[in-house]
Amino acid sequence: MPRLSPFVDPEIMLFNVSALLTGSVGDEIKFHFADETIEIEDLLYREVEARGKLMRTDRTVFADLKVKAVADAECSRCLVDTDIPISINFTEEFRPINADLMQSHRNWFDEFGTDEIDEALTIDSTNTLDISTALWQALSAAMPMNPLCNTDCKGLCSGCSADLNNKICRCSADRSPALNLIQ
Repeated sequence: MPRLSPFVDPEIMLFNVSALLTGSVGDEIKFHFADETIEIEDLLYREVEARGKLMRTDRTVFADLKVKAVADAECSRCLVDTDIPISINFTEEFRPINADLMQSHRNWFDEFGTDEIDEALTIDSTNTLDISTALWQALSAAMPMNPLCNTDCKGLCSGCSADLNNKICRCSADRSPALNLIQ
């Protein structure tokens, strides 16, 4: 297998997959990147590290990665900014617009493809695979619904909004015992 230079621009996670598309089924590019940042729609993932491979299948390019990242989030109990570590196994297939490069499957997508094209999973007309959007989607799906600064977070006082992790407020003595069960 020839040695390929996969990165077009490592800062935004672009891969030139021309050699894969014109190569044989099973050809692959192995890669590793670290300390990247992905931000879309005000959701920031930093310290993104991925190790994996892109592999040519009979009709697509298959991505198989182990990914670690840190998300900036707000604790759902005490509203303190917190870091949420995320670790995922990312597997996805990317469809080439230039399927004609794949000799054995010319016009396959025209005949059997779908009208619905997910742009995040498309290899563009310059044979560039941008993994950042699909990776952002996978990391977002792995985010906890109610992130916590720690599992023992006591939250905010329902009376005065004091952070109960840092102090005991006077309101807690005035509350009914039933309200203490809510925490």
